[in-house]
Amino acid sequence: MEKTKTCIQSYMETGHLNNVAIRIGKNNKVLSEIFVSREKKLSGTTLFDMASVTKVMVTAILCLIAIDEKRITLEDSVSKFFDADEEKQKITIKNLLTHTMGIGYKLLHYEGCNYENVQDFVLKIPADVPIGTETLYSCPGYILLGKILEKVFGKRLDILFFEKISKPLGMCLTGFCPTKGHDFVNSNPLPEEAGIVNDYNCRFLGGVAGNAGLFSCMDDVEKYARMLLRFGSPLLYKETFEMATRNYTENMQESRTLGFIYVDEKYAQTGKLFSKGSIGHCGHTGQSLFVDLKKGLYVIILSDASVSVGKKYGGGHYDIVKKMRENIHNAIQSDLVCM
Repeated sequence: MEKTKTCIQSYMETGHLNNVAIRIGKNNKVLSEIFVSREKKLSGTTLFDMASVTKVMVTAILCLIAIDEKRITLEDSVSKFFDADEEKQKITIKNLLTHTMGIGYKLLHYEGCNYENVQDFVLKIPADVPIGTETLYSCPGYILLGKILEKVFGKRLDILFFEKISKPLGMCLTGFCPTKGHDFVNSNPLPEEAGIVNDYNCRFLGGVAGNAGLFSCMDDVEKYARMLLRFGSPLLYKETFEMATRNYTENMQESRTLGFIYVDEKYAQTGKLFSKGSIGHCGHTGQSLFVDLKKGLYVIILSDASVSVGKKYGGGHYDIVKKMRENIHNAIQSDLVCM
């Protein structure tokens, strides 16, 4: 994997990365892995803040489990679970999963807003566009989805994740609000913030939310990736998984399944590596997971890219992180061709 190593080294030298772990696998076989750090020794059990990868590792899969258990349907309105005005009553579970609820990114640091009542505040946010007309990436939508799941199952989201996802898959180190004794890569600017979720909304809500907050490690994310390559087994019925991984926003600006990014010509961050119809997700802290269901291929990138880039340039510049993912995936593609 010489081109991939060269690509990573160049980003390390420019200060765009300080910690990165990559694992590439096909079906049940690890093809290659790279662990590089300026600060420490990384391992398969080092924890990273997964940021928005939480949306698929937790919330979307729990929704699909709820569908399998006939607790919800895609067409259920949010008004089935919480009070909503006439316009918001048109928002469905499907809209929330596909980022088509009409509300984009918002900070939820409202006076009086807390973990118990955040759904009421989300449902009062004015719409940016009409429901179902555009894909607007929506953290509020996934926070609302998490609260719906809690109501449907009668348990907190972190407990649901443990019981229905991490325990069945043997993801021993993955969860919300990890204890300080773990080995972390810090996704925050301050050293004392290691192990604290970077996402402002999730942090404001206490570290557990449907949009972010999960901490995981390479060994556990790989178990999740292999579950996807098994078409959801043992968590989901195959029919549900296949239904969920279709493109539901084909004529919109972004292609989305029920939770996942749908890789096609509109999507650049996977480079030339993944077939059309591959699925995955990214996290703002520098994480990504993509699987190619046709090839049986998965690539996991765990890093501190966003905080490293932020320290170098003084905040922001997420486009650099996105381009970095594209370049890393293209380097992997070149190396795999030569293997």
